Amino acid sequence: MASPNIVFVHVDQMHHKAVSAYGCQHVHTPSMDRIVHEGYSFMNMHTAMPQCCPARASWYTGRMSKEHGVVVNSYPIDPKLPDLGQWLREHGGYDSVYTGKWHVSGRNVAKSFTVLHRGTGHGELSDSDVARSAVAYLRNRTGEQPFFLSVGFLNPHDCCFPATAHGGPGKYAFAARIKDKLPPLPANFDYGYTEHGMRQTMKWSLQDWRYYIYSYYRMVEMADREVGRVYEAVRSSPQAENTLFILTSDHGDGVGFHAKVSKGYLEEEAWRVPAIVSWPGRIAANQRDTDHLASGVDIAATICDYAGVPPLPKMTVARSWRPLLEGREVPWREYAVGETSVGRLSVAIRDARYKSIFYEDETKLYDIARDPLETRNVVGDPAHAQIVKRHRDHFRDYLGMIEIYPEPSWGQQQWQRGNLYRPYVEWYDKVKTEA
Repeated sequence: MASPNIVFVHVDQMHHKAVSAYGCQHVHTPSMDRIVHEGYSFMNMHTAMPQCCPARASWYTGRMSKEHGVVVNSYPIDPKLPDLGQWLREHGGYDSVYTGKWHVSGRNVAKSFTVLHRGTGHGELSDSDVARSAVAYLRNRTGEQPFFLSVGFLNPHDCCFPATAHGGPGKYAFAARIKDKLPPLPANFDYGYTEHGMRQTMKWSLQDWRYYIYSYYRMVEMADREVGRVYEAVRSSPQAENTLFILTSDHGDGVGFHAKVSKGYLEEEAWRVPAIVSWPGRIAANQRDTDHLASGVDIAATICDYAGVPPLPKMTVARSWRPLLEGREVPWREYAVGETSVGRLSVAIRDARYKSIFYEDETKLYDIARDPLETRNVVGDPAHAQIVKRHRDHFRDYLGMIEIYPEPSWGQQQWQRGNLYRPYVEWYDKVKTEA
């Protein structure tokens, strides 16, 4: 069989439940609903690191954030690491094409892909242009060479504007006019919650919060429309029968859960993301996988597998979804890992039922099966002591698998890099050697 074409579509800052097909009653997403019905959804999918640049660098390298060097948005990727655009072009003869938001710091997208459109900082203004550029490419492409088309939409990331210091209650005066249409606050909304909170949201009224949530869902709907344009072009193209389609998000958003907005922390609203794969006739339709833990690094492993190219270098954590998508029984990971360097250094370990968040000086444990909204930290319960120990062992095993990126000795803001790198290297070294 000829190498398949691969279309990778990604949105920015989308909560894992913000899809009407998954039961959200406050948003209308007919395009994503169609993809859900025609595809395979990973219902326990987590980003490698819940911030834009680190998560995206993990997509394109198959490596965790502490491996590729993008530990926060401003840190550049290891220049020696190849990315998917380069890799598929060199090893699979693919035409690597990109349109929209890139946001992999330190890597010029034009050196890895043919660029159709670079997007802008406002999804409402440029996402439609990004979609049109992708559609035009799909409709006008000729030749036998397989293609890898990566499409980056910015919305619902526009929610960051009303969440900024100048976007709070003053912009929400309109909320009073539509108060009957405002979604309710999430069940775990805690107005006194301050951890990872944004200073300006502490001044919001409950109506302001509800209007933020309302606005967020409208931005999801904007993204849904553009995703639908691209998906329809894929499925109606002459290459439809030989094209794999993948949709995901780089990270989530607080959307009022735990009285938070934005990302960077390891509670489910920021760490967990939607992920859907579609290929009618090759992948079973309307499947919702709740058994397998998926990770953002798996994107690279899956794409390499389907493209028939060697795995990217040193992908020790990443696993290809292909056997799962094709209904084959394979051993799978026992736990998923997430990291963040935003705020307090922390690492999350998630198994089929429980989730730990490890900090340098504290541990949290949640029974996700019984407490999916993470409202009861059960770490102090003696009945769960063995769970905490097992997760700590997973943490240590994980550190034995990855290759920590050394503290950079190049580039600007070296003092800032050192101040961030040294604490996590010291913490990881301590965990690896603890009894």
